Amino acid sequence: MHTPTTHRKWFWLLFLLLFALPLLLPCQPMASAPEPHRLSRLMLHTFVEIKAYGDNAETATEAAFKEIERVNSLLNNYDPKSEISQINNSAGQKAVGISPETLEALAAAINFASLSGGALDITVGPLLRLWGFAQEEPGATTSPPLPNVLDQTRKLVDYRLIQLDAIKGTARLAKRGMWIDVGSFTKGYVVDRAAQVLKKRGITQALITAGGTILALGSKTGGLPWRVGVRHPRKEGGLLDTIPLEEQAISTSGDYERFYHHKDRRLCHIIDPRSGRPVETVRSISVIAPTAMASDALSTALFVLGTNEGLSLVKNLPGVEAMIVDREGKLHCSPDWPSHKKER
Repeated sequence: MHTPTTHRKWFWLLFLLLFALPLLLPCQPMASAPEPHRLSRLMLHTFVEIKAYGDNAETATEAAFKEIERVNSLLNNYDPKSEISQINNSAGQKAVGISPETLEALAAAINFASLSGGALDITVGPLLRLWGFAQEEPGATTSPPLPNVLDQTRKLVDYRLIQLDAIKGTARLAKRGMWIDVGSFTKGYVVDRAAQVLKKRGITQALITAGGTILALGSKTGGLPWRVGVRHPRKEGGLLDTIPLEEQAISTSGDYERFYHHKDRRLCHIIDPRSGRPVETVRSISVIAPTAMASDALSTALFVLGTNEGLSLVKNLPGVEAMIVDREGKLHCSPDWPSHKKER
């Protein structure tokens, strides 16, 4: 027969086994998520960074940077040796032999120009020069052009006068004085090329940042999406939004990147090819798209189109979302912009 004392002994023994002993045993620390390999460099006139997960992330990242450097050497219109510079220097004259990469990039840019009704036009170079944006200090030595000079310069801007021959592998500008500026698409294109290199080397989780263009491959370790901040166009260091990004790209264009003031007007480097004048109706725009080049090119196109036309275009583009900050600082989002969708 068990006495009350016996019952108490069994009770405390059971308590010790179930609750007390585990507290006394050494604890194994929780495994922290591995950090991605990170590499950053100054290139493309901006800050480029790659974060990548994987056993061979270091060598894959180095290879991706080599690809960025190689392709940029073909496209950089500020490099006199680049293929784009050769096309520009031969404008109105002969066709120039180009690499498959340059042909692919130009063909894609022309497609986005057509899609946007010419709001994006990569032959905008003469207008950038005219307004003082083809120099290190924008507007430092120039005044807004006279109307007759502006009208003459606009005649040199027409993406439809880029003649590509995919069979011969050549490109030609139809008029002397035409000039291709790649600033509206080159970061996106080289980021996509870098992503291809990473994938070929088995990297499925990476984040590539090139200035205002960011591409996410897969997710972070643990299945969480990459999170990307959208810069506030007027508050230094401030963010408008923070969004999840997975197998997508985002690009932001703003009037704060390259600009100067003239008689209390902020004149930015994004020129409306149709009017020949800097855009003054938008402060910034961010575009999410399936590829980095799409997001890069569309961010410029929508900046020119403005709020209503820009959001109307987005409705017809699968996988594309946009957030626009207008001249007054008001936000306008497409229906499925991540944070806007969450609030509904």
